[in-house]
Amino acid sequence: MRVMITGATGFVGYHTAQALLAEGHEVSLLVRSVDKMLTLFGEDRVQQFVRGDVTDATQVARALDGCDAVVHSAAMVSTHAADAERVWRTNVEGTRLVIGGAVERGIKRVIHVSSVTALYDPQADTLTEDSPPGQARNAYGRSKVACEEYVRGLQAEGAAVQITYPAQVIGPDDPGLTEPHQGLQMLLKGIIPITSSGTQYVDVRDIAEVHRRLLESPAPSNRYVLGGHYLDWREVAENLQEITGRRLLTVPMPGLAARLSGRLYDRLSGRLPVDLPFGLEAMEYATRWVPLDNSRVERELAFCFRPLQDSLYDTLRWLYDCGHISRRQAGRVIEP
Repeated sequence: MRVMITGATGFVGYHTAQALLAEGHEVSLLVRSVDKMLTLFGEDRVQQFVRGDVTDATQVARALDGCDAVVHSAAMVSTHAADAERVWRTNVEGTRLVIGGAVERGIKRVIHVSSVTALYDPQADTLTEDSPPGQARNAYGRSKVACEEYVRGLQAEGAAVQITYPAQVIGPDDPGLTEPHQGLQMLLKGIIPITSSGTQYVDVRDIAEVHRRLLESPAPSNRYVLGGHYLDWREVAENLQEITGRRLLTVPMPGLAARLSGRLYDRLSGRLPVDLPFGLEAMEYATRWVPLDNSRVERELAFCFRPLQDSLYDTLRWLYDCGHISRRQAGRVIEP
């Protein structure tokens, strides 16, 4: 089977491609940077690639040629107002060209990698595959909701498209440094705010395995929440302390205060030398996270998410090996 993958130099796309290659499948990659692709995959493992953007109809069509399946994981993630137009075009137009193009060609194995953002409703008790599209406030969130509505429309018309919704994705071998990893970096500095709600971690290797199973056993269109493990913030601190053997300071912080600090960060971010995941949107999720229900993927695919401690251990080990956290921050993770 030849699978066209977008976003293969990103975290989820890269691991999905590796999982498929390990099972003997071929991949056709649509990439913006050939150098980055060659660094990640080498020169011999990728059977076909096209240099281009998901908004380029000609290049998307070239990447789709001869393919039996599609995984669309590429997206532009930015909450900066200056990026609003580009975020919308990349995410919405890209989804229409890639997913819509695959459906038009009659490809029967298609996965759209969505986001919790597409379903997010702070008033809900839980989020499931049947939750309605969310009500986002920023350009990125609105773009993901628009993609969700478009792909659900294709499903309603009978297209064989699967949608997956990963939570906070962690794990080793991140080609960049995604926001959940940046968040762990900050928590390991030694102070963990204990605020309302919590977070939900899913291992990128579990996401890749679900994608492989969906492609190898095609079924009528469906949607799958990939929530992994939910923890409140005190449980996050306890898990990190157990894995590292360190004593981390916890500081109570009301949710309102966290959101106000996020709003202030957004106003000042243009003057700061680094871009950190501390804006209002991040604080909204941190203080008003709604747990995702994994029951459908566990039931229908007989899938079991790997233990959270294994995922956290492998993530911290990778962060240390790549120089993203110090020996002190890693603690006993680096002991033999």
